[in-house]
Amino acid sequence: MNATHEIAQARDCRRPGWPELGVAVLTAAVLYLVGSVIALRLPADSPVSPGQANFLVSGLAPLGAFAAALLVRIRDVGSFGMRRVHPGWLLVGVAAGLAYFGLSWPISALFDPFFPGSESVQQSYRDAAGAGVLSLVVTIALGGVLTPLGEEALFRGVIANFLFRWGSWAGVLVSAAVFALAHGLNAVMPLAFAVGLGAGILLRFSGSLWPGVVVHTVYNSAGILYHGITGG
Repeated sequence: MNATHEIAQARDCRRPGWPELGVAVLTAAVLYLVGSVIALRLPADSPVSPGQANFLVSGLAPLGAFAAALLVRIRDVGSFGMRRVHPGWLLVGVAAGLAYFGLSWPISALFDPFFPGSESVQQSYRDAAGAGVLSLVVTIALGGVLTPLGEEALFRGVIANFLFRWGSWAGVLVSAAVFALAHGLNAVMPLAFAVGLGAGILLRFSGSLWPGVVVHTVYNSAGILYHGITGG
């Protein structure tokens, strides 16, 4: 066995494997289900709007799944991509997030006809963003910061890093596809795939989860802010 093969084996041992993937997927399924049930049962006079509740679930469920995967064997966040990165990569993430926000209109115009009746999928998020300044700030905190952090930790930190053992594009493309499908068969799916693709590419080339978190954060926050300002 040569030195290069030994190094590759060592890296695979430190990469999330089947145990981490299985625990993460099972935990995510349970947490998403429980969170969704709780969100649906919120009273009408709850200070937390349906859109904010959904964002809360979208952030905490994958974070819980990531934490469960972390406790299985490795217990090193760096092996899941949570490591320091050159600031230049974060700037690339900002630029990519803004580019995706700009592309959201042509992408939606292209794919929306294939998903009739799904225009209202994100209406609760728009309502939360447009319900006043305080509601907008809370919605950005939940949907623009917490949700991207949780989703990137699960879909890139666990799933993409698990898939990288079969090659760069396996990790990038398959994790983006899983991320898109997790948003449901609706008009959001193509945009989710595009954002997941960008985040996966940045993870592979930078070696860090944070540029992808920045992409996701900028994209989500820009969309929430836009709907909060325009009310549409």
